[in-house]
Amino acid sequence: MCKEENLSKTIALQPELSKNNQFFGENNHSFTKNRQRSEISPDDESTGKRRKKTESITFRLESEILYSLRQEAKRKDISVNTLVSQIARQHTNWHGTAAQAGFMYVRRPLITKLLEGQNEEQIKLLARYVALSSNKDFILMLRSKYNIHSALDIIETWIRISGYSYTHNIRRLNYTNMLHYFILQHNMGMKWSFYLSELYRNLFEEFGVINSQFDMTDSTLTFEIVVPIEGIEDSLDGNNVIGYRT
Repeated sequence: MCKEENLSKTIALQPELSKNNQFFGENNHSFTKNRQRSEISPDDESTGKRRKKTESITFRLESEILYSLRQEAKRKDISVNTLVSQIARQHTNWHGTAAQAGFMYVRRPLITKLLEGQNEEQIKLLARYVALSSNKDFILMLRSKYNIHSALDIIETWIRISGYSYTHNIRRLNYTNMLHYFILQHNMGMKWSFYLSELYRNLFEEFGVINSQFDMTDSTLTFEIVVPIEGIEDSLDGNNVIGYRT
């Protein structure tokens, strides 16, 4: 028994709140563990993520794996429980099905080198081809539904999985619309910023959302988009075009 204990340790996994949302006092803001800020109106607590049911489960891990997890949790200043919950969420939200949906890992220098020889028009055509040929299948496979909200969730998950520094702010504009504002720091050059902007623009337009606005530099892509609050799209007038508001 002692020998077995030396080879493995027991770790309890207690899932965290969905999307890591926590609400604080009267500030009406939610902060994620990635330092993202989502602004929620005082009369709109229903737009926040509801607390989901959690369960306790025990895993037996090899000592070396548990040691590595503890070291990583210490570097990130979080608990091992939180780290394991994040890993499990990343697997279920991305890694478990991304490869089957046609996604693969490539090195950043390869992407930047391939884009060097492309002009803006060629990059536009490339982004449009990728958007039209694979976006729908990819989003459906990972989220089982195809709408602007699942698309935004996929974008944010991909950004997080890629290890980019980013911010995602959310603000309610009125009773029907929410403003999503992303700042993505990639440090991969202007052409990568341009490619991503065209890829996202084509994706948003598939859902009839034409109000997206983009700003880009060599290292950063910023974009904002106004979308209906999730769950009310079907109640909106089909002839009503969602517009940008400040």
